[in-house]
Amino acid sequence: MPHNIKCITEVKRDWPRVNEAYITQGLLLLQHDWVDGWDRELERMNEGKRGRPFLFPESLVRFAIMLRTALRLPFGQLQGILDALAGFLEIEVPDYTTLWHRNNRCLSALPRPDLAGSDWTLAIDSTGIKVSDHGEWMREKWHVHRGWIKVHMAVEVASGAIVGIKVSDEGSQDAPFLPGLVEQAAGLLPGRIARVTADGAYDTFENFDFLGSRGIDPAIKPRKNASMHCRGHSFARPEAVRELKALGEEEWKRRHQYNMRWKSETGFSAVKRRVGEAVRSKRPDLALREAETMFVQYAIMRDGCLR
Repeated sequence: MPHNIKCITEVKRDWPRVNEAYITQGLLLLQHDWVDGWDRELERMNEGKRGRPFLFPESLVRFAIMLRTALRLPFGQLQGILDALAGFLEIEVPDYTTLWHRNNRCLSALPRPDLAGSDWTLAIDSTGIKVSDHGEWMREKWHVHRGWIKVHMAVEVASGAIVGIKVSDEGSQDAPFLPGLVEQAAGLLPGRIARVTADGAYDTFENFDFLGSRGIDPAIKPRKNASMHCRGHSFARPEAVRELKALGEEEWKRRHQYNMRWKSETGFSAVKRRVGEAVRSKRPDLALREAETMFVQYAIMRDGCLR
C-alpha cells in the first residue's frame, strides 16, 4: 500500500442540527393536538357501526403506541402515564386491557418522506429481531433456541428514509420480499426508482426480471458460480453476470454504487438502539405485528424530527 495515503476516521457532524432533532423528537412524543378533534373523530369512527360504539379515538391509540414503543413500556405503565396526562388534557383514557386490544387492531403505515426529485436508489437488506430479551447466557448454557423475527427493509440511500417494511419468521428466504418492498417504496417516493442495491441473498431470476420490467438498475451481486443461461427467464440476470465478470468486482461495485448498501445497516442499527432489538409479545402473530410497529414508529419519529 502506498505510504502517501491518509485514512480519515473523524466524522464531522452538524451537532446543532442533531440536538434540535432530539428536542423535536421529545416534542413529538407528547404532541396532543389530536385532542381537539376527539369528538369529530369518534363520530366518524362510529358512523354506521353496529354494536358497542368506540369510546376512544384512533389517534389516542396511535399516541399511546408511540409512547410505548419509544419508552419501551409495558401496558400497565403505559396506562399510568396516560392517567397522569388525562388530568392535564381533561380526557378519559382506556385501561391497559383496552389498550392491548386496540393496539393489536391498529394498523400503522410508514410516513411519506418529505422528499422531492426522482431517480432514487434503494438499499434492501434484512435483520433479525429477538423474540425474547433474555440474556445470551441462557441460550448458550441450556441450548434454548428462541428464534427470531426477520425484518426486511428498504431505505432510500440519499436521505436514509425507511420506505419499505416487511416482516416474516426466521425460516423465510429474503429474495421473495424484494418486489413487495420496491412496490411499497414506489408508493411513497415521488418520481421513479432508478436503482436497487442488495446482496447475494436477493440474487434470483425473478428479482432481476421484476426490476428489469420496471426499468430499474439491479445492483444485486450475483453469486460466484452464477450461470449465464436464461432458463426460461429474461436476459437481465445473465447480462448482470456477464458484466460482473467483464468489469471485475471492484469496478462493478463502483459503477453500480453497490457499497451504498451500508445505508440499510445504519437504519437497522438506529432502530435497535432507539426502540430495542426484542419484542415482548408471546403470540407469533402479535410478535410479527410488534416488530413491524417498532420500525414504523421509528420512521414516524425520525420523519417528524427532520421536517
